[in-house]
Amino acid sequence: MLQSGAVQASTTRNAAIAGSIASVVLVAIVASVPRSPLQPVLPGSTQATGPFRWLAELTALDRVHGNALVAVSVIAVALAAAAFLAVLRESWRGTISPGTVIGLAVAYHVVVLFLPLLFSRDVYSYAYYGRIAAVYHANPYVSTPSDFPSDPLAQYVGPRWVDTPAVYGPLFTLLSSGVARILGSIAASIAAFRAIAVAASLATIAVLAPLVRRVRPDREAFAVAIIGLNPVVLFQSVASGHNDLLVALSIAGALALVFAGKEFPATAVLSLGAMVKATAVVPLLLLVVAVAARAEPGRRARAAAAHLGVAAGIALLFALPFLQTNDPTLGMAELARHQGWLAPSRFFGRVLDAMTGESLGIVARVAFAIAFVLVLLLIARALVRRAPSIPAEAQGGAWGWSLVFLMLLGPVLLPWYLTWTLPLAWLLPKVPRLAVVWIGTLLTVSQWATEPSRYPRAYDANVLYGHYVLTPVAVAVLAWLVLDFVRRLRAGTPLEKEASEVAAPASHR
Repeated sequence: MLQSGAVQASTTRNAAIAGSIASVVLVAIVASVPRSPLQPVLPGSTQATGPFRWLAELTALDRVHGNALVAVSVIAVALAAAAFLAVLRESWRGTISPGTVIGLAVAYHVVVLFLPLLFSRDVYSYAYYGRIAAVYHANPYVSTPSDFPSDPLAQYVGPRWVDTPAVYGPLFTLLSSGVARILGSIAASIAAFRAIAVAASLATIAVLAPLVRRVRPDREAFAVAIIGLNPVVLFQSVASGHNDLLVALSIAGALALVFAGKEFPATAVLSLGAMVKATAVVPLLLLVVAVAARAEPGRRARAAAAHLGVAAGIALLFALPFLQTNDPTLGMAELARHQGWLAPSRFFGRVLDAMTGESLGIVARVAFAIAFVLVLLLIARALVRRAPSIPAEAQGGAWGWSLVFLMLLGPVLLPWYLTWTLPLAWLLPKVPRLAVVWIGTLLTVSQWATEPSRYPRAYDANVLYGHYVLTPVAVAVLAWLVLDFVRRLRAGTPLEKEASEVAAPASHR
């Protein structure tokens, strides 16, 4: 029977690996078809070439058009989500070795390099803001793409961003301006941002793998798989060149430094991440709280001030070239006005507007913002109560909880936002860990018709599917997460522990 069980485990493992490989290849082929539903508007010089375009021709998939091609893309994306769940399950069980997962992750990132830009036009905005600073010598936090309508990027930037100033951190804006100075063509700029995304994703794995091997070796394969084999990471984040992967790298790097007892460098690394996107401010604040809570009572303010001083110094260093009085927040005020199509807050806002004649929808958004602040305070209090001994696992768990709540309570929910939480998923207990997995699965199948002008009916169906199928499921996941969070607070269960891990020692007393 033992031999039979081993054979069954081997068969399940091999099937999961084969399914993962097949699904990645299938999505890559669909993505390489001319005018694929997974592609945004592309310049002629960035059309798909290479082995997957050849495979699309070989399989005659390039002859499929219209709604039939959309249907194929939906099937491909759904199979990718299912295959990822299977390989992630086997990684958690330990039937797939970390070496195998790392090898697959590297291979999948190489595959992405052969694909065209996918799912999002954000990379055009990155390049446009860089050109505003480097080519037009204007401030991208004041000027917008519409101020330079003759730029070659004007026809590619997303319509809702044409009149929007930069909403990214000044470090990333400086990076974008550097790309614009060095690389003149649109194709080269796209390749540069995608290369940065690939490097950031693989570097995150390179930082996490040895850390998890040392702390929780049984979870190493899972920690790598949830990033490196994840369709949301590969196709909707890396292939679209999103800067959220730089934020994920900063979180992974800071976590490794906290485990090494190097908290000042961890503060610096999170500060750099916050200068790419403000998301990293959340774990940064919790790090400062933990540092202050562990200090002696008379030295807590000094300890907090020292770390906040490091963060403020880094922020000022990169913000200085862009400071002005028109928008001293450097895009944060602008970003606060945006709302995403999948966010639970938007769902409740629309319900309230429908009930009150478009007058009370804003209440939902304010309520969700207040809820996140309250959750963050409760997480900080849970850390403080662990003082003077606040282990690195507790800090990482607190960061994970806070970023999952930020993702679900925030006004925008997009697939690449999931990447913030992934470096911390291996530290989380069952409910928040599964919340990350299931939200990731939802986001994998959230986009299958990228351009409304190319496939208008499919795009409208995609939006309706998101509003009335995916968002209600996200709301249910959020409710499950809140319930578990409240139970933990009432029971005094550490945020990084399973309830069974806490109860087990007590039974032996």
